[in-house]
Amino acid sequence: MGIVSKQASTATALSYIGVVIGFVNVTLLMTQLFSKEEFGLREILLNVAVFTSQIAHLGTYRSLVKFFPFFNEGKHDNGLLSIGLIVPFVGFLISLLLILLFKSSIVNFYIDKSPLFIEYFWFSIPLIFLLMYNNVFESYLQSRSNTAYSAFLKNVFNRLVITLLLICYFFKWIDFYWFIVLFVFSYAINIVLFVLYLIKRNEFSLKLNKLKFTKRVRKVYYNYSAFSILSGASSVLVNKVDALMIAGFLGLASTAIYANAVYLCILIIIPSDAIGKIAMPLLAKSWKEKRYDKIDELYKKSSLSQFLFGGAIFVLMWGSIDNFFALQGNGYSEGKMVFLILAISKLINMIFGVNGQIISVSKYYRFDTTTAILLGFLTILTNYIFIPIWHVEGAAFATALTIVVFNLIRFLFVLVKLKLQPFTIQTFYVVLILGITMLINEFLPHVGNIYLDTIYRSLIIALLIFTPTYFLKVSEDFNLIVNQYTSKLRAKK
Repeated sequence: MGIVSKQASTATALSYIGVVIGFVNVTLLMTQLFSKEEFGLREILLNVAVFTSQIAHLGTYRSLVKFFPFFNEGKHDNGLLSIGLIVPFVGFLISLLLILLFKSSIVNFYIDKSPLFIEYFWFSIPLIFLLMYNNVFESYLQSRSNTAYSAFLKNVFNRLVITLLLICYFFKWIDFYWFIVLFVFSYAINIVLFVLYLIKRNEFSLKLNKLKFTKRVRKVYYNYSAFSILSGASSVLVNKVDALMIAGFLGLASTAIYANAVYLCILIIIPSDAIGKIAMPLLAKSWKEKRYDKIDELYKKSSLSQFLFGGAIFVLMWGSIDNFFALQGNGYSEGKMVFLILAISKLINMIFGVNGQIISVSKYYRFDTTTAILLGFLTILTNYIFIPIWHVEGAAFATALTIVVFNLIRFLFVLVKLKLQPFTIQTFYVVLILGITMLINEFLPHVGNIYLDTIYRSLIIALLIFTPTYFLKVSEDFNLIVNQYTSKLRAKK
């Protein structure tokens, strides 16, 4: 876990810097400068692009990580990157054709409740293209166990660009139309920076080694990619279809309330996202070498680390959630229960560890695809049932239900097939620490000033969580990180 801890720590640090910037963008700027319909429009355009790009890449994201160990020779990948650039372009053309064919159906679904989305719909096309290639380069760097640079571009640089655009909007240098235009274009800048970075590191090569990409390898590669398309698209569908369906059933204002709550959950899943990205290439390598002991170690430690850090963030946020919504205003407090439901589902996802990644890099990857497809349909069905009944809370419940079912299926499959499970006695300790802390928080008196209340409440919660975690040595990775930082501080003195 040394590589995982080091890379994940860097990526997580950059991600949290990005979260601070994003927090300012969303809570202090977007929710104040834009109407709910405009804020909802930006979110729905992004969701459409994220979902469609997951289909358009034709399985490239996972395939780059899966097959990199077979192609890698030091700085050279024998043309794997060139394959990763060509295949998604073909997929983009196919996706564009499908969008044109189903344009009338899309218009009919959204025209009544979200007419603004129809007006700006065509901006989703270039956004799909640019987002797709951003993710291709991100996956390629991930395959090289390098997530820090992509984390910087995605979570820091891109959000600083958005901050700049919002400032321009505030001073009326641009209107909302040009904000959307420049927002889409910002992803093109990322692609240029990705390419320049790879060239600088002498890792950008498009020369394909046909001796490596043999007929047998091509068959395995394309077969794996085909299943990855369905698996990846279904996984994204579980997380994005709720907002897409809210826009159709309830409108863009409700989409904004829901998206705001979803954004808060991003704070919780950042450690999980960072650990998962670093763990996947290590799992692929361990599977290739048949090091099941390493897979078991990654499985258990990823579960514990994700749940500990994600759970701590959730408890800190929930302790001051009313203060947060009071600061935000404009009716966004309607998303409080949405946040709670989604946050709990994220914690459940974390406690089950990297079960999905283990299956996706193994010979059982077809199972992951099959279940992902079935659960994708389940997500659509449950949203269709619960949104009309419980509105935005119904969408949150539908998504949470699907995530829980998905993880239970994956957990049981890995347990039966590989005899691996992610839980240890330390998992119970974390549950106990988080539960007791949440209970104590309910009895803490409220201070009149919401800023002071948030500060004192957060300090107490942090002490209640991290003090026993450190001294009881619940997590090796947590203690290692704390010891490293304290050693650096002592060295400076």
